[in-house]
Amino acid sequence: MTTRISGRVWKFGDNISADDGIIQYSQVPSLDTFDIPALKAMCFAELAPRFRAEVRTGDIVVAGRNFGHHSHQHACVAMKECGIAACVVESTDSAFIRKALNIGLPIIVCPGITALVDQGELLEADLATGGIRNVATTAMLCARPFSARMLEIWCAGGFASAMRRKLLPAKE
Repeated sequence: MTTRISGRVWKFGDNISADDGIIQYSQVPSLDTFDIPALKAMCFAELAPRFRAEVRTGDIVVAGRNFGHHSHQHACVAMKECGIAACVVESTDSAFIRKALNIGLPIIVCPGITALVDQGELLEADLATGGIRNVATTAMLCARPFSARMLEIWCAGGFASAMRRKLLPAKE
């Protein structure tokens, strides 16, 4: 099982809110469901208007301190559905990390990340070791590695899939 993620960086600053930064929560059509087209359309639309047109599957979000505050699940779904493979941030709250991991989106806390990489550069992250590397400069940082349980959830694609794998007998 590979635990490495490599992708092109979308870089954002500090205090990016889940409410009015990642998405515009007041504009979410239904809070009971996930309107995927609407969430994808609003993902980072205010902060990076070209994001929706240029984001590619496997890209990585890099952000500063206090990323995703207000920690709405809809913001995590929006990023994941746009193809974001991971978020590497200076800081965030643990609830946002859990909500993202529940749908298979790893959020890695790595102080110093915003100085390590610039917009558009390639970044590699190893969830098992915590190694974070700017591919172009080979500069490295070390984040806290994911636990075995977190890796299991991520590899399964989210919490529900991990539980199904664990609780349902394999079909022969």
